[in-house]
Amino acid sequence: MHVSLAEALEVRGGPLQEEEIWAVLNQSAESLQEVFRRVSIADPAALGFIISPWSLLLLPSGSVSFTDENVSNQDLRAFTAPEVLQSHSLTSLADVEKIHIYSLGMTLYWGADHEVPQSQPIKLGDHLNSILLGMCEDVIYARVSVRTVLDACSAHIRNSNCAPSFSYVKQLVKLVLGNISGTDPLSRSSEQKPDRSQAIRDRLRGKGLPTALHSMFLPPCLDLSKLCRLQKESICVFMEEAPLQTH
Repeated sequence: MHVSLAEALEVRGGPLQEEEIWAVLNQSAESLQEVFRRVSIADPAALGFIISPWSLLLLPSGSVSFTDENVSNQDLRAFTAPEVLQSHSLTSLADVEKIHIYSLGMTLYWGADHEVPQSQPIKLGDHLNSILLGMCEDVIYARVSVRTVLDACSAHIRNSNCAPSFSYVKQLVKLVLGNISGTDPLSRSSEQKPDRSQAIRDRLRGKGLPTALHSMFLPPCLDLSKLCRLQKESICVFMEEAPLQTH
């Protein structure tokens, strides 16, 4: 049994709080690390999912998993890495990892922006905002790695009085399965990087997709199930042409 991030926030009617973002980020990065640890050349399509609010699954145990089922009716363009949209060749397993890092970063920005009026800024602490921006870099080599994300989460846990990450995920699950009210607001820094953050918000709201990508690669009439296939095909081509690499 599980709930998607989108389902949890639909019940809440508001955004993820800062500690919840840290928690989902930590649990998701751990899950990604485990996926890559188990990846096999025999099944490269196992890496072909696109992380989004509908495919990021919160489990009652407090862990996170990902799926590519039942998301074909959602517009996933804003959550898909630019290099996938532009059909760029992947050169290493680290490139595949960073495809998912981009999608996870955009998904968590979506969570932070959920039901927040466009006229209001997203209030994130400077450290968290910096990590998310690093995850959402358009240029693949500038994007942070899963290891960097996990190190940042570990540093945050050491330097704060937050509860264990799994406990926040459990509470989000209970919003849906237990129909409980949202958790108490947490104090958050108002420090922002407004220009880049606003660009990400615009992209998530469908206004910030690069014109060339929107018109040339993904016309509005595109069957969005093809987007998942595009990502799977990019990964499969790399996995077939290159030996499995560690990173």
